[in-house]
Amino acid sequence: MQLKPALFILIGVALVGCQPTRQINSSTTAYQKVLDSGVIHAAYINYPPNCIVDPKTKEVTGIFPDALREMAKSLKLKVEFTEEVGWEGLLEGLGTGRYDMVGAGVWSNSARGKLATLSVPAFYSGIGIWTRPGETRLNPDNDWQSINNPNIRIAAIDGSSPLLIAQTQFPKAKIISYPDHTSESQLFLDVVGGKADLFFAEPYQGMKFLASNPNSVKNVAEKKPIRIFADVFVMPKNEPQFKSMIDNALQEIQNTGTMDAIIKKYEGDSHLFYRVAKPYLP
Repeated sequence: MQLKPALFILIGVALVGCQPTRQINSSTTAYQKVLDSGVIHAAYINYPPNCIVDPKTKEVTGIFPDALREMAKSLKLKVEFTEEVGWEGLLEGLGTGRYDMVGAGVWSNSARGKLATLSVPAFYSGIGIWTRPGETRLNPDNDWQSINNPNIRIAAIDGSSPLLIAQTQFPKAKIISYPDHTSESQLFLDVVGGKADLFFAEPYQGMKFLASNPNSVKNVAEKKPIRIFADVFVMPKNEPQFKSMIDNALQEIQNTGTMDAIIKKYEGDSHLFYRVAKPYLP
């Protein structure tokens, strides 16, 4: 029996319909999304003076938000701070595309560098060891190995760089962990109250606490910080063009002196942050 041409067409359509559907990759880079929309959608972390969130208006200011807004001007882009995040979950939203970047400064470390794209440093933070004035067990000799003791209790927030310091440098010490979004003032209070023996924090945080609680804590690593971290912007992984854009805009405001002016606005005369050295001789 001969098949009519119309039947051939029907069979052909059916066979085509049985073939595997070609999967089209519709994913777009965060960089391209920013260019298409003209807006950088940024997450933020309430960590003064790096990033400050007004409790009433929810306005986002601070060193990094102010710097990002200045950078966006030269890029002819806008900035919208869309979501508050914590230290532990800040990379999750980058991976799912909820926001384009973290617009508050984050301390650079190897773990974050593995999972995300980090900008060049905006400045550097020296990390102190804060404890009670009467504490005598901590010794700076031999890189503070007196801390690496089961009897020493270190307070640290989940997902934070101070927690990483405790885990990697002092594995024998007891870590008292706090949930993400816990205020650092709570950790200072627990050190003062004897619930913990020490806490790793940069000088600004300690000075802020001492302003309301005079003589309650001391930084025993004031002259030689336990660690020095680069403060950076964070973008999704595999975003070289986004990084190039942010790096160049950041270096531009550093070279014009705008970045230094922003830092001084928040640190005052204390000189709490280390500036990025010029890569050239005048």
